[in-house]
Amino acid sequence: MDELTMKRLAVIKQLYLHGIDQSYEVEPMNGFSILSFHDSVEMFMKLCAEQKNVRIDRNVNFGDYFAKLPDLQCNATMTNLNSKRVNLKHYGTLPSKLDIEISRANVTDFFEQNTPIFFEIEFDGISLISLIKYESVKHYMDTALSNLTSNNYKESITNSQIAFKELMVCYEEENTKEHRNPFDFAGHFRRLNLFSDIRKIDHDFSHFVDDIKNAIKNMEEMTKIIGWGIDYKRYCKFRLLSPYIQMWYSENGRDYDCYINDEHDNRKCDLRNARFCFDFVIESALKLQQFDIDINETIK
Repeated sequence: MDELTMKRLAVIKQLYLHGIDQSYEVEPMNGFSILSFHDSVEMFMKLCAEQKNVRIDRNVNFGDYFAKLPDLQCNATMTNLNSKRVNLKHYGTLPSKLDIEISRANVTDFFEQNTPIFFEIEFDGISLISLIKYESVKHYMDTALSNLTSNNYKESITNSQIAFKELMVCYEEENTKEHRNPFDFAGHFRRLNLFSDIRKIDHDFSHFVDDIKNAIKNMEEMTKIIGWGIDYKRYCKFRLLSPYIQMWYSENGRDYDCYINDEHDNRKCDLRNARFCFDFVIESALKLQQFDIDINETIK
């Protein structure tokens, strides 16, 4: 499969996952998941037609794809999805919670059945990593995915955590010019080094200043997360799963050291949490890429 096709599949999967998230929202907002599900299925069917070199007219109806692509599965359930979409979009009929649950299961089944038929890969094998624009972040995410598929959940979580730190640094660096960083909220105080700047002060007071420094650093990080539009509650869970990670600047960029005391490590490093960390980094990267600040537009 060529890179462009994989990227298009990744976009389709991202739209599908957006629909999954919407489907768990409160009523009636969860009803909009039907539109996302429908759009992802229609985009997928168009890509299937291209894959099989089948010409599709611009005015083709949703149901016609199944006639033009005989190998396409789940005709009945997708026809039902299309009816729900028409009722919602054209008649204002809101789907019930049961309708949404059925649609979520049916669309998942549609992708899981048809992806191997048309693209010779499993639907779970479609990686959203290709949508991340920072190569260094993609490197750590590739490693996290490899760890995940080999059931090495602790290492997968660690590499997802490193990937997120690298993502934050890359995003800030890209939007910083001539030492002007719009995300530097703490200023000089955050960079205060007690060992070099205030060596002669009282020991207790030095600890007090350290506490203030750490508090400001945490507030700055929290402000960035919220300001960047990243789900802060999900970030809190993500952070609870992180080991202690130290970043070092080197000639080749950045290096990361991870410190884990297995005797006192009470994190639950299972499949669910490893998948959560992996997905959180993908979501965060795509969220940041929705609106990139062009620093050159603001500085002469």
